[in-house]
Amino acid sequence: MECELIREGKIDQRGFTLVEVMVVLILMTLSFMVFLNALNTGKSVRARSELRTIQSVILSSLENQIRARRFDENLSAPWSSTLGKETSNGESSLTDFDDIDDFNGYSISSVSEHPAFSCDVTVNYVSPTSGFHSSQSGQTDYKSVMVKVSHPTLSAITDTMIISPGL
Repeated sequence: MECELIREGKIDQRGFTLVEVMVVLILMTLSFMVFLNALNTGKSVRARSELRTIQSVILSSLENQIRARRFDENLSAPWSSTLGKETSNGESSLTDFDDIDDFNGYSISSVSEHPAFSCDVTVNYVSPTSGFHSSQSGQTDYKSVMVKVSHPTLSAITDTMIISPGL
């Protein structure tokens, strides 16, 4: 009886064929995969951004500590001929540093609050005639302080400050 109705066209065949169902499933799977990929990329970008923010905060904090110190041991020229800690004055830790050049060679292999980060500081005398770029053999009224903060998964952030006794 059913075969006769089909031949006569009286049975209404509403529904989906197997091919149509498979196409819909494939399209939904592909769109879900794209969505998951976008979600994962967003998480990676956010994590990287948070690490870069921490890196910038560490850099800024160290620079502020350096700026809080005097220009030199001597209160006026001639300035100290040696850059670095004066062990004769008991400058063995950051809290003992009393002038900018004490930070020369200062290095932290692991920042206490954020152990994956490290810092390095270099201090040199520079001159305006060299564009403040090259270190000088003698003392000038300008010190270049280069602070570098590193992380294993990010490129290092480096900032250079030019500091003068009048600034």
